[in-house]
Amino acid sequence: LKEELQTYITPEPNGTVLGMRPAVWFYFIAGEPKKKKGFRNFVKTKLGSPPVLLKDVTPEQTAEALEGQLHNEGYFKSEVTFDIKTKHKKSKVIYHVELEPPYRIKSVNYIFLDTAHARLLNQIKEKTLIKENQRYSLELLRAEQERIEDIAQNEGFYYFDDRFLLFKADTTVGERMVELDLTVEPGMPPRAYQVYTIKEVTVYPSYELANDSLSRTGDTTRVGKFVYIDNLHNFRPHIITDVINITPDSIYRRIDHEYSISHLMGLNTFKFVNIKYRNVHRDSTGLRASVFLTPTLKKSFRLQLQGVSKSNNFVGPGMEFTFTNRNIFKGAEMFQLKLNASYELQVRSKQTNPLNAIELGGEASLSVPRFITPFKIQFRSAKYLPQTQFKLGYSFQQRLQYFTLNSSNIAAGYTWRETTLKTHELFPVDITYIKKSNTSEAFNNIVDVNPALKNSFQDQFILGARYSFTLNTQLNDNIESKYVIKKVRRSNYYFNGSIDVSGNVPRGIQSIRFHGAEGPYSFFGQAYSQYIRPVVDFRYYFDLNKRNKIATRLTTGVGYAYGNSQFMPYIKQFSVGGSNSLRAFPARSVGPGTYNFLAINDTTFFIDQRGDIKLEGNIEYRFDIYKAVKGGLFVDAGNIWLIKNDTLRPGGKFAFNSFYKQVAVGTGFGLRFDFSFFVLRFDLAFPLRKAYPVDGSEDGTNNEFRWAFRDIDFTSKYWRRDNLVFNIAIGYPF
Repeated sequence: LKEELQTYITPEPNGTVLGMRPAVWFYFIAGEPKKKKGFRNFVKTKLGSPPVLLKDVTPEQTAEALEGQLHNEGYFKSEVTFDIKTKHKKSKVIYHVELEPPYRIKSVNYIFLDTAHARLLNQIKEKTLIKENQRYSLELLRAEQERIEDIAQNEGFYYFDDRFLLFKADTTVGERMVELDLTVEPGMPPRAYQVYTIKEVTVYPSYELANDSLSRTGDTTRVGKFVYIDNLHNFRPHIITDVINITPDSIYRRIDHEYSISHLMGLNTFKFVNIKYRNVHRDSTGLRASVFLTPTLKKSFRLQLQGVSKSNNFVGPGMEFTFTNRNIFKGAEMFQLKLNASYELQVRSKQTNPLNAIELGGEASLSVPRFITPFKIQFRSAKYLPQTQFKLGYSFQQRLQYFTLNSSNIAAGYTWRETTLKTHELFPVDITYIKKSNTSEAFNNIVDVNPALKNSFQDQFILGARYSFTLNTQLNDNIESKYVIKKVRRSNYYFNGSIDVSGNVPRGIQSIRFHGAEGPYSFFGQAYSQYIRPVVDFRYYFDLNKRNKIATRLTTGVGYAYGNSQFMPYIKQFSVGGSNSLRAFPARSVGPGTYNFLAINDTTFFIDQRGDIKLEGNIEYRFDIYKAVKGGLFVDAGNIWLIKNDTLRPGGKFAFNSFYKQVAVGTGFGLRFDFSFFVLRFDLAFPLRKAYPVDGSEDGTNNEFRWAFRDIDFTSKYWRRDNLVFNIAIGYPF
């Protein structure tokens, strides 16, 4: 309650940083700008803000507003007073709240409908928001009015309006209880009690407000029960009419109206969608619906120049070109062609010879706003349109000191949104072919002595299929439960679970064809991978207040190769470390297990450490510093492990009785420049606990020296060189 009342206190004081008010300083130092644009105006209006003076404060009015809000929340007879204290040219306004116990609801009587509307009345009572002994709340009553309007309009009462609903509260029943009677205003029109039917639906797919009369004319055709008027013929008519839920000879339902707008906007080819209704005749209960659709630009080009920063510390310039056609086959299909190029340099401390790389790539994709399947799948009862996607891509990666990697991909699948919060993605076809070439002598020497690494880098097909489910309550904001009282939502969570499988179908077919002969089998003369790879990512966000937040993440995954493969493909293995993972450790340098790659490779870090099992947890305290400048304190922990023993990476195999002893832990501080459209992040971190034994014991059982608290020394340049890791990234890590 205290936090809620705080939002009604105006104006807000100037923000402070270490006791100072930098916004006020910027405001005065900028002076009076002579132009509305320019650096001085930017400093004064964006960085600065005028001082909040005592003469601008109206405590009497604020106290009245606080009392009014308390009464709205059921705290009748509560009073608010204020004091003003001034010292050294600084004033404080202190509001004192004398809070009375709240009134609660005893009963609700719905007396606004007669016996002819018994069915509607039963629906209203069945899922009422108002319960006995619930605290009285004006916002609760308003939400109940909105809910009743929705129910009525979904039963054909087109002109029913919650503005005519009136709650009468009787507080004289005693024991701080309230008895509510729901009635209607005397001026409620008779037509609000009548059920209306859709008689005709007319669609205008090329409507322009500037040419209203012209847009309403054109070739008129019948598409099922719809009237379709178009003079441009940019769309196949049934593509549009199939997604409209408003149909002739049915009663008016608000949900059909809302779903029709959502479906039409989901075609991603209309800039505006508007549906208007009018009576067929003056005294008729029939409605004519007109659907006005304003197309967006069909084709567009976009060229982006980028500054690339990756989790493996590669940075450099990049460029991306995108061509989009939003209606390529007159069925609202979106075709996109993306071409990208970048040059990257790996920036990392302790590296004597920086690595560089060139990347080129392209992807052609086609997104169709409906399911393309051998059998018909109905989606009219869903709010969002499904998408069928086809993708064809190629990427060329040249690590100048090591090798060239060519990757081709073809995929086909579906994405659909079950609700605002729940999203599914299913790709039954996801085929990737990986081929390396131009390998250097240094790279060949490394893989020749490491069979596991050599196997994961072999040329191969990945004949995969994947499914992903995402639940994100951050998208909620009471959208799904719009009648729930809008209290301050303090916590949100994000869950993503996915499973990726490869090689099972061709392996099964070939094993039958070759009568169970032992593999490995091939696909077009090339080996293919067979594995299963489930991954879970869970995040929880808790708002302490509007300026402070706790964010946490727990992610884990397992990749198991079997049948046609001995090892997981390199690109499907797990790694930890880097700007979006364990920020106190170089990218992909931790593990597997207690294996310490950096101890024997102190100048070359390209061959990333990867494993079959991943476990990672993060917690971060995020807070506002000044306007767009945010801060963060974080702790990261995690590691990777192998399922099969690797003699070249001792200590890397996962074991239930020791894995928890091998978790690396790091902490640090970050600055974030949050400009709404993007976030520029700087994180400085150092290790608290290393995954490998630092005391020289080979078995890794001596845990005493793994914790690094006693070794922290910011004054030592040697400690800073060996432990501080600086990360630059775009966006929050999770």
